Amino acid sequence: MSARRFAVVGSPIAHSLSPLLHRTAYAALGAADAAYTRHEVRAGELAGFLAEGPGAALQGVSVTMPGKPEAFALAAEADETSRALGIANTLVRREDGRWRAENHDVHGIVAALRDHGAREPSTVGVLGSGATALSAVAAAAELGARTVLLSARSPEKLAPLERLAEARGLQSRRVPWGQEHDVLAAEAVITALAAPGAGDVARRWRALSSHPVPGVLLDVLYDPWPAPVAAVVQEAGGEVADGLEMLVHQADMQLRSMLSVPAAPVEEMLTAARLSLGRAAGSPAE
Repeated sequence: MSARRFAVVGSPIAHSLSPLLHRTAYAALGAADAAYTRHEVRAGELAGFLAEGPGAALQGVSVTMPGKPEAFALAAEADETSRALGIANTLVRREDGRWRAENHDVHGIVAALRDHGAREPSTVGVLGSGATALSAVAAAAELGARTVLLSARSPEKLAPLERLAEARGLQSRRVPWGQEHDVLAAEAVITALAAPGAGDVARRWRALSSHPVPGVLLDVLYDPWPAPVAAVVQEAGGEVADGLEMLVHQADMQLRSMLSVPAAPVEEMLTAARLSLGRAAGSPAE
């Protein structure tokens, strides 16, 4: 039996939990012929890696930053979400050898928020301006929101998010950086801030006499946990989801596409990831 080969690529990649998640799923699903590895692939290197490097032997690829725009650009076919955002986190090799691009980050955000009670929030807040923030706007539309509040340290980078919001029928409103805590007035909030920026934001919020508390906040960070922004909201009594939940839900969809299975073992994957990080299964705040 020839092995089916898959991998996660990006830079940096050594910390990625994707190999653990996918291998856990392979064991649970009985996919003994599937193998999953990781490869350091820097910006601008993805096409060469897939054509002439180790990627030439792969049937599917999980793509982290900075390769998500490149993954979409090199594919011969793309799903609707990838086309709308111009970024892909999944590549699946077609029978003709070319690639199909898919974006499951949006699903991961939606599923994680729904797991914590988000049901058709009228307003969703997004902190950040990168690829994950763009997926967050798409997720807001999928959740049924009518308005999205946007705030980023570099407000000029919000333009793609605003264009996407308009295309999805959402009203968008910029919240000035420095007053970004006003985003917490939304019913659901996604923070896509990197750790250093998140730490600065959390310190500012702790200095406030009060701030709004959203119905649920998804913090894409997960290690260490609780992440800075999530900790502030949690201490104020807010419901919090972590990036690990988002990661597992998007891996579920990747596995469905890569292995042609109806579903992946989400709970087993989440438990394995939490054990790997030294966290008890259960609440994401543990």
